[in-house]
Amino acid sequence: MKPILYRYKDTEAVIKVMDGYTPGEGWTPLFDEETMKAATDAALERAAVACEVIENDRWALYKGRPPYTGAEPGRADNYVQGESGGAGSCASAIRALKDADTC
Repeated sequence: MKPILYRYKDTEAVIKVMDGYTPGEGWTPLFDEETMKAATDAALERAAVACEVIENDRWALYKGRPPYTGAEPGRADNYVQGESGGAGSCASAIRALKDADTC
């Protein structure tokens, strides 16, 4: 894999390689495409899991399942059901980004 990010010597300066551009002397490879894809996919998966946690919590409240007793505000509330559905759709959309060629 060809490197896509380079760092200049011991500085904080970082550049992204564009087509037809080669970094000059002093620039060292920082990340390659494979590393960036793996890191991006891991971050997207963590975000999707966070959405699923919200989805499951809102569904449990809507249905009155543990940890809820069924007496809380939100039980059988269409708004809470919508929060659950929205969080589930968000998790699916985030996971779809992993399949897209974003790197």
